[in-house]
Amino acid sequence: MRTLYIPPSVAPDTTGPVYLHKVSLVKYWDRISPANRATNFGWWNPAGKVLEMNDFYDKVVVLTFFGTWSGPSISQLNVLDSVAPDTNVLVMAVAMKEGARGGEAVIRLDSFSRARELPYEVLVGSPDFGDTYGGIDVVPTTFVIDRRRKITATFEGFATKSTLLDAIGKAESEEE
Repeated sequence: MRTLYIPPSVAPDTTGPVYLHKVSLVKYWDRISPANRATNFGWWNPAGKVLEMNDFYDKVVVLTFFGTWSGPSISQLNVLDSVAPDTNVLVMAVAMKEGARGGEAVIRLDSFSRARELPYEVLVGSPDFGDTYGGIDVVPTTFVIDRRRKITATFEGFATKSTLLDAIGKAESEEE
């Protein structure tokens, strides 16, 4: 008899799932990270498999902390929408201060992500997780991270598409 794949439990805290479509809670993160280095963290992908930031050493990463309640953040997501298909870059967005916790936040962000047809993964952040990146005081805050996991550019507030593409290009060329 063939065994079917069954994803892990999606309701560990009774408030809802830890992942749904392209939205996930951050499963864990390293508490200590050297200066100017990206924190390694894990999340569930849409199939229920846990992925880690360190699994993507072959890609430059654009990591944006945003809020669905922030106009500049929504504008930043529009820029990320246009950057994602044009580059060989892993784009991820981390929602902050969404007024919901755990699975409830995943459900809310899934509705937001699907309505906006976001082509990249969206994670539910927390103040503790934001602290691993120096504390997130402003949304959007965007980090460009090279293949060696060095943070090569940080943008507090809105960053234009050309600014992001320039930073991505520099991150790619630093590694050659």
